[in-house]
Amino acid sequence: MDVTTEVHGDALIHRVSGRIDTGTAADAERKLTAEVRLGRRVAMDMTQVAYVSSAGLRVVLMAAKLAKANRGAVSLFGLQATVREVFAMSGFDKVVTIREDEASALAAVAP
Repeated sequence: MDVTTEVHGDALIHRVSGRIDTGTAADAERKLTAEVRLGRRVAMDMTQVAYVSSAGLRVVLMAAKLAKANRGAVSLFGLQATVREVFAMSGFDKVVTIREDEASALAAVAP
């Protein structure tokens, strides 16, 4: 799993690639929650994420909860069909903001 970060105005885009699973969850948590702990607004580009396990769902949920607690925001976009299905089956699509594209994900985290 790899994360690159870009600044877009008041928001950040974390471009995530690879798998978010038990083997990468600790690294993913560190990388994906650092900015939201500071109250930043983050859109996560998931177009290059092929697999998310329950450990990966936990990381995304933690990022969303930390954002809310710190007056930030998190949205996800570009989920591949199999990853989107995992979010839907687990009910996480009701808890985490998911958008189809970058523009709407950035709009969802706008102040």
